[in-house]
Amino acid sequence: MQFFDLSRQFNLSDILTPNKTLNDLEAQEWMLSKVRVEHDCLSENELIEGQAVLKSSQNIQIELEWLIQDTGYELQVLFKGIETPASSETLVLVKGAQLIDANEQQLSAQALSLWIDGTLLPLMPNIRKEIKARLNLWDYVEYDG
Repeated sequence: MQFFDLSRQFNLSDILTPNKTLNDLEAQEWMLSKVRVEHDCLSENELIEGQAVLKSSQNIQIELEWLIQDTGYELQVLFKGIETPASSETLVLVKGAQLIDANEQQLSAQALSLWIDGTLLPLMPNIRKEIKARLNLWDYVEYDG
C-alpha cells in the first residue's frame, strides 16, 4: 500500500513519473537497449548518425544521439551534444523519470550532459564497441564496379 502526503498538492504526472536525482541514476545498472541508424545512402554526407537507447535496471531510458566519424584508421563513435558541440536541437531524452537536483529543482540539460560524460559513459566502458557491433557497416560501404 502506498501513502501520499495530503498536505501537498500533487500533479498526476509526478505520481506516474518518479523524481530521480543523478545519484539515483548512478546506483542503477545500465545497458544498451537499442541502436537506430539514420543514413541517407543517396546523399554525399559520409557521416553515419543514429540514436542509442540506454535502459536502467529500473526501466528508465536515456536516448542519446550519436555519429560515427572516420578518423582514417578507425570508426569513432561520438555522442552528439556531449562529445561534439551542442546545437539547438534536443540530443538527450530521458523517459521514465523526471530528473531533479539536490534542491528538488528540475535538472538542467547542461548538468545532465556533464553527468552522462563524466559518470554514465565511464560506467559503460564498452558502449562504443556495442554500438558498432550492432551496425552492419557493409550497408554503408560504397562499391566501385
